[in-house]
Amino acid sequence: IHHSATELGNAQRLNRSHRRRGFSNGLGYHFVIDNGTLGKRDGQIEIGPRWSRQQDGAHCNVGGMNEHGIGICLVGDFTTRPPSPAQLESLAYLVDQLGEYYRIPHSHVLRHRDVPGKHTACPGEAFPWQEFQEHLD
Repeated sequence: IHHSATELGNAQRLNRSHRRRGFSNGLGYHFVIDNGTLGKRDGQIEIGPRWSRQQDGAHCNVGGMNEHGIGICLVGDFTTRPPSPAQLESLAYLVDQLGEYYRIPHSHVLRHRDVPGKHTACPGEAFPWQEFQEHLD
């Protein structure tokens, strides 16, 4: 689970940013959960092209996470402010659906910062990890 570390965004804008950074396949995440900016509804789940094409992600390059993980990014900068309730609800729904279909246990759902060998604060100090986990079925 990631944050965009930007106040504005959507899958299209993140795709452009990732292409400028040299990601040849564009958007590195499989899913983006919007925050109500740039014409998208707060909590709207956007399916990225990597998911549609079943391509590896480009969101966490350690421990096989790009090859075996599902990258979900919430639009927003959660260093000081948490995601919206709609974003958390959509995230819990998406994680529950993916977990049920692909038999992914909740213990395998990680914040970017929890990946061994990755030194990052993503998805930010204000991301309510405990609250999110309580929303999972």
